[in-house]
Parts: sequence; C-alpha cells; structure tokens
Amino acid sequence: MEERFIIPYPKTPAGKKQWTKTYGLNAYYAGKHWAQRKKDAEYWHTLTRYEMERQKVRKKPFEKPVIISFYWNDRLDCSNHAIMGKMIEDGIKGRIIQDDSRRWVKGIEHYFSDDDFIRVVIREMQEE
Repeated sequence: MEERFIIPYPKTPAGKKQWTKTYGLNAYYAGKHWAQRKKDAEYWHTLTRYEMERQKVRKKPFEKPVIISFYWNDRLDCSNHAIMGKMIEDGIKGRIIQDDSRRWVKGIEHYFSDDDFIRVVIREMQEE
C-alpha cells in the first residue's frame, strides 16, 4: 500500500529562494537559535497536517513498517533537505505512520523532481 501528498513551494521565485535558505540544513549548521528551530518545526508540522487534511490523506497509520520518499525541486543539494524531511516525518506521526522509530520507518529517500512542489510518498513494506 502507498499514500502520497504534496506540499507546495512558495509561489514566487524570490519566496522559494528565501524559503530554502531558511529551512535548508545549512541554516541549522550555521547555529540557528533553538527558539527559531522550535518555530520552524511548528511551521512544518502545521503545513504538513494542513496539506494532508486538504488532500484527504488517510487518517489511520499503516500497520506495517514504511519507507518514506521525498521529491524536491529547488536549488538545495539533495542531502540539504534532511531537516525538512525530518520535520515532515514528525508531522505525519500518528496519522500515516505509527511512529518515526526504526520499528516503523525502515528508510528515508530523497530525490530530485521537476514538479513545482514537494512530493511525499509513504510506502508500506511487504513481508520479507
């Protein structure tokens, strides 16, 4: 089984550029204050939950472990999306996934895409 949803990027190129500068991993390496990191997490959790609700994403977590794939289209390096992926992952806990522990999330994948939004795909793993 699979579930997917999208998160739109800001509508203007300048907005998208500032957005990636604000939330990319480099901003965290630069020593972003803990209070701002907390606000960032709240922003991403709210955005993720809003989009899941708007797109009528499942409300019952998968009963098997999952792999989460993210598809990005911005100027960041692929690994620079790690913090955004983590905040999205936290936002889907209790709704699409049981928890973000290794029991329930067996892998995270980051890819580039040509779409003008972030695509999040959660795939339930088959029996081994």
